[in-house]
Amino acid sequence: TSRSCGAAGRREAVRCPMERDEKVPQYKTIKRLQKSYLVRCNESLSNIIPGSGVKPASAIRRTEQQIKEERKRLGKLNQEELMAQMDVTSQKKVKNAQELTAKKNELIEHIKELEKKLLQYELL
Repeated sequence: TSRSCGAAGRREAVRCPMERDEKVPQYKTIKRLQKSYLVRCNESLSNIIPGSGVKPASAIRRTEQQIKEERKRLGKLNQEELMAQMDVTSQKKVKNAQELTAKKNELIEHIKELEKKLLQYELL
């Protein structure tokens, strides 16, 4: 038996997405939207609802926290680098200073990426 989905006067059988007669167990068609909302559908919710599912405010807060932590690490690296410059007495410490500079540049790039990501979230 095929039902028509809003096509009362037409003879052709038009199937609605929810009226598919596929043999799918009912428990597999239930999806959770939020904490207290359940929806029955055969398709994945990521195909039906656009976006990542993360609230923009949560993503902004999480990104701001990551930037804050990275800036703290950058401050510690700056402090270590300054201390290493004060104690340049051996070849080993020069290599250590070079490693610190490389880590510092890497952290700066990561912070810039996070700030771009934060700007994208704020524009949503």
